[in-house]
Amino acid sequence: INTGVQMLFWIELLAIAVALAIDAVVVALCWCATQPRVKLTQVAKFALVFGLFQAFMPLAGWFAGGAVYSLISRWDHWVAFILLAFVAFSMAKEAFEKDDENDAACECSKNTDISWSKLSMLAVATSLDALAVGFSYAMTGTAIAVPATVIGVVCAVLTTIAMMLGRSIADRLTQHTKKFSLFGALVLLAIGGRILIEHGAL
Repeated sequence: INTGVQMLFWIELLAIAVALAIDAVVVALCWCATQPRVKLTQVAKFALVFGLFQAFMPLAGWFAGGAVYSLISRWDHWVAFILLAFVAFSMAKEAFEKDDENDAACECSKNTDISWSKLSMLAVATSLDALAVGFSYAMTGTAIAVPATVIGVVCAVLTTIAMMLGRSIADRLTQHTKKFSLFGALVLLAIGGRILIEHGAL
């Protein structure tokens, strides 16, 4: 019986970890598709930041407990939406600042990087749902160390895989950089809208 319970625990935990990582993976892919080349250091940067935030949020939710989380839960979806909207606006602005195809080609000849601050905002926005997971573990009296670690590692691994696949895609799509910047911005807004809808804000 104990073995069956443990197996169910791990299955549920992995399912939760994958579900929580989806938004981060989509955001990473959108950024990847706008780049002429994606360096391994950039892949590591995304995986590290996204993985750390996905691991930290359940810890924060677990330690916060009922009183603090009940306050946070009132506006966490708006925080996520505002952060995603800010980054989406930045991406769209950069796309429109490319005046013509020659300028775009010039941009594609050099690899652009994402700042730590912008990446952190994306990580926060895509990991706020993990607060609720940490809170639920606290309510059931479940230790948080293992779940938080698994959630963070799964997010980092899936982000890495997505971006490595994105490298091969990006190499063939450099002429569409502007279009993908706009598409990425729309995807971020869509994710933010979904978050608001799921929390009944829309």
